[in-house]
Amino acid sequence: MPRPLRKTSATSLKLTPEVRDLWEQCAAAESRSLTNMFEVLVREHAKRLHLAPAPAPPASAKKTKPSKN
Repeated sequence: MPRPLRKTSATSLKLTPEVRDLWEQCAAAESRSLTNMFEVLVREHAKRLHLAPAPAPPASAKKTKPSKN
């Protein structure tokens, strides 16, 4: 079953070369992309702190085009 599509947002980070290298090593060791490794690390840390993401906003009603009469 395919995973549901989720909106993403682009984020820019400034890292020391040492931290960037460690991030790349962690991702490579688990055959993950850098993005996926970052998400895993943040989720694991948030879990240790007993944090949960904010609830998603309700899905907006699908807009329909007005009919031509």
